[in-house]
Amino acid sequence: MSQASTQVDAHTPWADPLSAKDHKRVARYIQQTAGIQLPASKRSLIEGRLRKRQRKLGYASLHEYIEMVLDSGAGAAERLHLLDAITTNKTDFYREPDHFRFLREYILGELAPLRAAGWERPLRIWSAGCSSGEEPYTIAMEMLEIRQDNPGFHFQVHATDISVSCLDTARRAIYPHARVEPVPLAVRRRYLLRSRDKTRDLVRMAPEVCEKVRFATFNLLTDSYDFEPRFDMIFCRNVMIYFNHSDRAQIAQRFAHSLQPRGVLFIGHSETLTGQTTFFQQLIPAVYQKISDRR
Repeated sequence: MSQASTQVDAHTPWADPLSAKDHKRVARYIQQTAGIQLPASKRSLIEGRLRKRQRKLGYASLHEYIEMVLDSGAGAAERLHLLDAITTNKTDFYREPDHFRFLREYILGELAPLRAAGWERPLRIWSAGCSSGEEPYTIAMEMLEIRQDNPGFHFQVHATDISVSCLDTARRAIYPHARVEPVPLAVRRRYLLRSRDKTRDLVRMAPEVCEKVRFATFNLLTDSYDFEPRFDMIFCRNVMIYFNHSDRAQIAQRFAHSLQPRGVLFIGHSETLTGQTTFFQQLIPAVYQKISDRR
């Protein structure tokens, strides 16, 4: 059956549910490609996200769309869109604000030795699984706030995600005004620019924020972690919950190897590093300090 014969009008009702067999096929592909677990409880989520691609391309059923993506040579380019659709996760500015209070206090406590060393190098922070950019831009704004009273302080934020479409959004650095409401008002006034078009309720990150963040695609399971110099801090929050225990352990070990001595790892409040005491000790809930990177 040709693709043309399966395409339908955009207003066709979509009544076919995602079958258990097709769910398993998609889940297996995502597991093999990105390491992300998609159990049966995620079936409705998968259906909702893939339905948008089915509708956009005009396929008559989810089954036909999935067959095209996973079975045909023509589906190779679409696999990237499927991966994007499934792996895109919700994020917010200043999500889990306790982390950013700790970040400020911890860095201010560490500035004295950095200053004594003549600010020889910038502080390096990795936002792993950065989605559409809210987390790394939050980090950058917090660092710029610290720099106001410490003009010799320099930093870099390295932000990565497996989703190309999320990274495109992050690089544009433009958000609906409602998305930035968690940003403190004083910070908003310094680092967010309102759209000149008053009919569009949008804000843009200021250039001084954008220039501190570098975005790149990265697969936490398959890409190389040989970063030099190593990072002082890693944020990987609400990401590892999607991996199985073995993959989480592997990622945690790689994070340890990627951190400077005494470097700090932030994870989500619903996550844990149970079993990783060889590499990390807990400072506060969901914040860990590296004690070893022994492999």
